[in-house]
Amino acid sequence: MTIDARNPEGKALSPADRSRMIGEALRQAARVSRFSNPNKSTIRTIRAQRRRDIVTPLLFLFLFVIPSLGSAVFFGLYLSDRYVTEARFALRPAIGGAEKAAPDSVGTTSSIPSQMIAQDSMIVGEYIKSRTMIETLERTLPLRKMFSRDDIDHYSRFDPEKPIEKLVRYWGERVKVGVESSGLIEVAINAFDPDDSLSLSRAVLAESERLVNQLTERARNDALAESEREMKRAEARLTRLHLAVRDLRNRDGVLDAQKTNDTNLKMVAEIRSQRIGLAVKLSLLQRDLRDDSRSIQDLKAQIVQLDETIARIEREAANQDPEQRRVLSATLTKFEELDAERKTAEKYYAATIAARERSRMIADRQIEFFSMIVEPVRAESAQQPRRTLYIAISIAVSALAFGLSVLIRKALA
Repeated sequence: MTIDARNPEGKALSPADRSRMIGEALRQAARVSRFSNPNKSTIRTIRAQRRRDIVTPLLFLFLFVIPSLGSAVFFGLYLSDRYVTEARFALRPAIGGAEKAAPDSVGTTSSIPSQMIAQDSMIVGEYIKSRTMIETLERTLPLRKMFSRDDIDHYSRFDPEKPIEKLVRYWGERVKVGVESSGLIEVAINAFDPDDSLSLSRAVLAESERLVNQLTERARNDALAESEREMKRAEARLTRLHLAVRDLRNRDGVLDAQKTNDTNLKMVAEIRSQRIGLAVKLSLLQRDLRDDSRSIQDLKAQIVQLDETIARIEREAANQDPEQRRVLSATLTKFEELDAERKTAEKYYAATIAARERSRMIADRQIEFFSMIVEPVRAESAQQPRRTLYIAISIAVSALAFGLSVLIRKALA
């Protein structure tokens, strides 16, 4: 750039004017150079801001790096291995015993309702996680010692000095119970040793089977006791009517010999028909059961009782005086009422005998079976904790937290 050393009139400039003009030219050149290259100043500004921004690296460190490394150490190295033993079983009714029960004429049931199976399945599922189950296991297994060994990490280890309420809560974390709508029950127990897990599973299954047997046994015994009480009441009623008829005959005599004889024959025929039915049933049972079994002994006792009843009726009929006649309408009416009530009582008594026999047969057999579907086996490798999954989830959550923090800072800037 050249500077003319003459003024507009063509005269030479003085040194002072010449210095002033040179300074003004340099200032103009500097302004032109600055405005012609703005990117350099912008880059310098961005670099300066980056040097001053230390929040983002701190967020990256505390929200991503440290949590990711911590989860990798915690889940990958610190937590102890847990071995899972699974078992599946179901409660199944005996053949012919799962029909819906309906009260019969004597107030008993000949079968169990299907709803009982579902209810017992829920009871067993809750019982496995209950305090009673833990107390039962502690009587046979060192339960507290299994979960408080020194090789278990402090986070998963149970303090053996804690009360049983804490152990119940801890047991809920070690056992998983699932009851499906089909009645299948799945039990999964995790422990820190494969042998401990297997021992606990077997003990839990044995105690669950004992509970099922106890529940059905009580129901069966209650049904049998009710049947026996009803049979005794029916027998007492029939005996009372027999005595009332006998007293009426002895007091007023036989009103109609032929009618009395026909009545006696009819009653004897009904009792004999009952005896024949019991005899046939006895012969059928003797094919499968021994003579000293309870069912056979009860049938024989019933047959003997019916024979005695037949013999007593025949003796009473023989002891009547056929020549005795007393035509009294009131007495005849009373006799007919007692006779009709006696026949009804005999039919009811026969029904109670059959109901008692059914209850006896149900009480003598198991009506609900504990059926094992999948037997527990010893685990060969640790299934828990799922280290890779938990570490991946932790890293993903940390990355999400860091990304959200950066977006929030930019939105607030």
